[in-house]
This record gives sequence, structure tokens and C-alpha cells, in this order.
Amino acid sequence: MLKFIGKRIAYAILTLFLIATATFFLVAGAPGDPIAAKVGQMPEQAQAIIRAKYGLDRPVVERYFVYMKNLLTTGDFGESIIYTGKSANDVIKTNTMVSAKIGLLALLFQITIGISLGLVSALNRGKPVDHIIRFMVVLAICVPSFVFASLLQYFLAFKWKLVPVFGWGELKHYVLPVAAYAIGGIASYTKYMRSSTLSVISEDYIVTAKAKGCTKGRVVKKHVLRNSMIPIVTMIGPAVAGIFAGSFILEKMFSIPGLGFYYVKAVSDNDYTMIIGLTIFFALLYVGSLIVVDILYGVVDPRIRVTKGKK
Repeated sequence: MLKFIGKRIAYAILTLFLIATATFFLVAGAPGDPIAAKVGQMPEQAQAIIRAKYGLDRPVVERYFVYMKNLLTTGDFGESIIYTGKSANDVIKTNTMVSAKIGLLALLFQITIGISLGLVSALNRGKPVDHIIRFMVVLAICVPSFVFASLLQYFLAFKWKLVPVFGWGELKHYVLPVAAYAIGGIASYTKYMRSSTLSVISEDYIVTAKAKGCTKGRVVKKHVLRNSMIPIVTMIGPAVAGIFAGSFILEKMFSIPGLGFYYVKAVSDNDYTMIIGLTIFFALLYVGSLIVVDILYGVVDPRIRVTKGKK
């Protein structure tokens, strides 16, 4: 198992290096001037000074090696071109937990409600409750999260005046973004939990457990639930990484100062350094989550740990 994890970490490092390299050259080659808005009507001499400050007067390859050297030696993602004196590291330190607070609450609702609904749907296959849950799942998956966000804003905020339309800082500001964030995830967890449960309950060991006289509740708790959770573990890893990255659309809609909000703004402002830094950070979260998922596989199902240990 340790050898397997070591290989995954090595692959992860290579993957992150390739992502960082590809992102840098793609962003550097994108059309547009990253400091056009910053320099405005400044004299050419002043513009040249600003370009030199950010290294934009150097060849792309030279800038790449300088950036990678700073990243690998000091962990510096670079200084923002738009926000003077603020680096991508500052944004990550300050705003990551803003996204995490929204994402973590939404993820808790997604997991608990999604697993429960999926289990209920599978155990009542073909019954009215199963059809109702499946219909709701299809609807929630097909409709984008920003549509639900708009509906929630209209009914809960505009029409019924129960919560603010947007904003950040108080408990009431969590209601709309958490609800909008959670709906799609609940549907996904419900769908995968239902499929996984239906697959498990048809296995021979479940039939054997029932034949031995185990009650339905014990069979579900001891055998069905544990084995049905394996696909869910696969989803939870990237989802946890996603809560720190934030939701680009929802954070913009609700004016939440999270990483997603700053990423969208960086793209619209051609803030090259911020785009590159946040992209690498998001990739680091995602790749790291995949390694954690492999470890959790062994916790959920020891058979997987043994199999991987033989490789």
C-alpha cells in the first residue's frame, strides 16, 4: 500500500508540473494586454517601468523559468497585476475559508440527504417513493445551479423577503448560496447511492445474510450501507477539493468574496498571475483529493487495500 501511495504521489507531482507549465504558456499566449487597464493614459516610459516590474518585457520562456523557480523554491504564486501589492498567495490565504464555509455546509447536506434518499429509493425500487425521488433527481441534475440560485433569490429574497439577495458576513447570507450549491450535489449523490445499493443488494452475500435470519435493518446497516459507500467515497474526494475552490458562478451571483469570485474577476481583468496561481492551487487541491480517495478506499473496503498492496 505504501508503494502504491508513493507512486501516486510521484504521478501527482508530474501532473501538477505539467498543469503549471501548460497553464503558464496558455495564459501568456492569450490575446489581450494584462496591464492595459492599469497603465491607462500613462506615458510610454511609465508603462515600460510597470511592464518591467512584472517581467512582461522579457521573453515568455525566461518568464516561465523565473516563475517556476519562485514557485518551487518559495511557493510564491506571483503578484497580482491588477491589485497592487496583493499576491495570489494573499488571496488564497484570505479567501479560501470563505469558499470553504459555504462549500462545507453544502457538502454536508449533499452527503447526508443524498445518501439517505438514494438508500430509500433503492430499498423501495418500483414503488411510488422511488419514482418521485428519481424524478426529482433528473430535474435537479438537468437544471443548472445558477437557475436554482435565481429562483431562490426571487422567491426567498424578492417575493417573501426572508433572506438577503446577496452579501456576506452574517448567518442569513449562507442560506441562499448553500441551498443553491447543495441541490445539484444532493441529486448526484442520490443517483449514485441508488445505483450502488441496487448492485450490492443483488450480491450473494446479501442473500446469504438474509437466509441466516438477519433482519432487514441489520443487513442494510452491516452489509449494504458499507459496500454501497465505495462509489460515494470516489465523489467525496474531489468534492472536498471543490469546497475550497468555491463555485465560480454562485459566488459571483451572491457577491461572496471567495476564490471562485476572484478567479472569475481575474479572468475578466486579464490578471495573468492570479489566473495562473489560482489554477495551480485548484489543481493541487484536486490531485491531492484523488490520493486521499485511494487511501479511503482501503478504509471502506479492506479487500481493495490488500489488492493494491500486491501491486
